[in-house]
Amino acid sequence: MSTENTPEAPKYSPAQIKAATTREAVLKALLDQVEEAYEDARTEVQAMLDEQQKLSGGTKFEAALPDGTKVGDIGLTGGEPAAKIVDEGAFVTWARERFPSEAVTKLVKSVQPAFVSGLLDKMTAAGAARIVDEETGEVLDVPGVEIRATRKRSHRLTFSRKTKTRPKDGRALVAEAWRAGVLAPIVLPALAPAPPADESEAA
Repeated sequence: MSTENTPEAPKYSPAQIKAATTREAVLKALLDQVEEAYEDARTEVQAMLDEQQKLSGGTKFEAALPDGTKVGDIGLTGGEPAAKIVDEGAFVTWARERFPSEAVTKLVKSVQPAFVSGLLDKMTAAGAARIVDEETGEVLDVPGVEIRATRKRSHRLTFSRKTKTRPKDGRALVAEAWRAGVLAPIVLPALAPAPPADESEAA
């Protein structure tokens, strides 16, 4: 018997499709809530860490559960000062006049890249846009260069790893605390379970 016109049996049942679409909708709704709360938390933490770093010089801080269990460390990143050429014309003119042996002529006159890199390293180490002439000992201000942050200040979270004395890593500890119901009320109040109804009110 020919089977050319026999329709194929559906791969997924209506119940399976409904379950899958419901799962996606629920996860998307939860994700939107979590992403918004996460961005707010990162902004707040960054402001706090910046202030603490100015006051105490600290760049690394502990993340812990309400009961004090450590789940990770948060460290400041970026913002390291480094010498950067901000006015190339002024810098090249100064460098060619002060160090003519390092000048090179192509279509336009410039300065040897290795020499430039060395100067910037010296200024970064000194924390100022100036160098010391090794031949004369003269301190030279370098035009066209500023000490600027190399990257935008941010922070990075590193979860604690499992150890022999603690078989769960930071992520697992957070998940465990979430299942126990101790985190939602303080971290994501909008997703926290409703408090049990007061029996006296129900009566």
